[in-house]
Amino acid sequence: MNTSQLLAVDLVLSILAAAAWTAAVWMTVVSSTDPKPGPRRGIDLALLLVGVAVIVTVSRYALLPSLVAGGWWFASERIIISLPLTAIPAAWAAMAGVPFLLRRRNTGAKPARVRWWFGRSRRGAVMAMVAAASSAAAALVLVLVLGPFPAPWSIAVLLFMVGGTMLIAWIALGKPAGSGVARTHGRRSTTASAAVAALMLCTVLGSGVFAWLGSRSAAGAAIAAAVSHHRGNSAATVADPTPVTSLVGETPKDAVVRHYELTARVEQLPLPSGRTTEAWTFGSVPGPMIEATLGEVVEVVLKNRDVAAGVTVHWHGYDVPNAMDGVAGATQDAVMPGQSTTYRFTAAQAGTYWYHTHQDSAEGVRKGLYGAFVVHHPAKVRADTDIVVAGHDLSGLGLLGSSDRSSEYRAAPGTSVRVRLVNTDSLPQRYLVEGTSFKAVAVDGTDVNEPGDIKGKLVRLGAGGRVDVAFSMPDSPVTLRSDSAADAVVVIAPPGFPTTAQGRAPSGVFATTPVLDLLDYGSPLSAGNTLAGTPTEASGPPASAVTREEVVVLDRQFRFVDGVLRYAFTVNGAAYPLVPSIEVAEGDTVKVTVVNRTAEPHPMHPHGHHVQVLSRNGVAPSGSPLVLDTVDVLPGEVWEVLLHADNPGIWMDHCHNLDHAAEGMMMMLKYEGVSSPFVHGGHAGNRPE
Repeated sequence: MNTSQLLAVDLVLSILAAAAWTAAVWMTVVSSTDPKPGPRRGIDLALLLVGVAVIVTVSRYALLPSLVAGGWWFASERIIISLPLTAIPAAWAAMAGVPFLLRRRNTGAKPARVRWWFGRSRRGAVMAMVAAASSAAAALVLVLVLGPFPAPWSIAVLLFMVGGTMLIAWIALGKPAGSGVARTHGRRSTTASAAVAALMLCTVLGSGVFAWLGSRSAAGAAIAAAVSHHRGNSAATVADPTPVTSLVGETPKDAVVRHYELTARVEQLPLPSGRTTEAWTFGSVPGPMIEATLGEVVEVVLKNRDVAAGVTVHWHGYDVPNAMDGVAGATQDAVMPGQSTTYRFTAAQAGTYWYHTHQDSAEGVRKGLYGAFVVHHPAKVRADTDIVVAGHDLSGLGLLGSSDRSSEYRAAPGTSVRVRLVNTDSLPQRYLVEGTSFKAVAVDGTDVNEPGDIKGKLVRLGAGGRVDVAFSMPDSPVTLRSDSAADAVVVIAPPGFPTTAQGRAPSGVFATTPVLDLLDYGSPLSAGNTLAGTPTEASGPPASAVTREEVVVLDRQFRFVDGVLRYAFTVNGAAYPLVPSIEVAEGDTVKVTVVNRTAEPHPMHPHGHHVQVLSRNGVAPSGSPLVLDTVDVLPGEVWEVLLHADNPGIWMDHCHNLDHAAEGMMMMLKYEGVSSPFVHGGHAGNRPE
């Protein structure tokens, strides 16, 4: 099992432990008040529950070595807080409760009342099990709410709740029934228990209100400038910050300008299958292809006709100047119906990219506000047949390109074919190429060094990722299918050859065919060579140049997101916009460790930058250097990547499963001295996910 599966097992064990101890308390109380002597099923059940609770608690400790092997982040709060919190009460409950229950089971006699902490009395046995039950429940809360980086105040609240539960039990178990003193004590104990319970309830409600107010505190607040971490003055402010609106870059005056216009609209979209669906589009699905050549200027005018939620255009994977990044609430306000804006930047990196709205993008991209963006290298020979295939789920309809059925292309035998695969969806996709061997010549717009022939393997793309595959056209058709678009197929056939390949892929092929591992693909660079495709034509800064290290732990926890309680996707224990930013200075080289504690993949996408992969689960790439703009971190994985801070601004870094981003899995990369006048929410209704 991977570490995320082990965490899931630990969660189940936590639930079982809390349930078993709580049930054991109840059965002990019920069975010990039965006046009849001799064996009773209630006591037998109480003994069984105590045994189950002890076994489950011990089993959590047995998981620790495997969790620690995956990384400290997978076991930190369990080692420091959760398991120590449960160990002593569980041992106490076993030593106090079992002898008491056995004695009651065998004789039915009430043992002499002695000091309760030795567990010889009913009160002592029940109190021990109450301690075990409340600490087990607290450990469960720790897993579901507090996470790997719990705040001291939240731990204090947790311990108070455990202590309060034990105090209520102690009061309730005070005097034996049957006397006037007991009745008087009962009235007093009821009042005292109610007072403690009310205080606990107020504590819970107060913590909830505090968390709710925190989730609303960033709404309408401007993004302040980061200050230099090198000078250690993190509490200072920047006197004259640089606004993101001024970071527009430079465009050559004599460069060719590629002008495009995109108009966002709501329409009923007919598909080749005959089905029709409502879509938000830039005029088509995918939107118009935007193409340029290195050195040219790209100018795109965005208009919003009637998309009420608002739109922007973000250039996914393209390291544009910060003002052109197209993120509502960070680099601009959302473009509302009747409004327009213009993006203008120099095409400084070749490769396959894509564009999409970054305003309410979980909804907008899903409904069709996306398109392909390709920049060609003037010194490289273009393929004879160059095809872009964007895989997308449009309201449950799987598309390859613009079709939910068959798309046909012609290529003469022996000519070169390049198919640019783009995952515009929020879930991973796997592609099957049949009819020829092929090469994966570029990943996320960056060339692969000495790619080898591939046959009998799937190409996997995380959400937002791209892979360019190339082959020499054979004298028979080549088909391309995806597991995310079961009824769609792309057919490339020689002229005059009937394109008969239709329908779904062979049953089970996506489950049984191995997946290409890009970390082992291609060849390492020889000394002095560089990797084409990145803005600087380099494979990234050397690991020895690291000036700053950051850890990003991805998790699921109960959090308020924009005032709504959710089982949110969190970063370092918080949900956006409360996630602390990564703050850098221009020129920094940052080593980022990304840890996925959840059961789902998280394709993390830092805007405005590429990162070089250093390792996955402690193993360095053995093939071509892997330079990505979207790092797909699978459940239980730990990735180390290197980011060179060479593009000043305020940048989003988020999971490109856009539903996860909308539920909290976003953060910012902030350069010192840069601020933004735009706000999350506010009058413009900015929703930057």
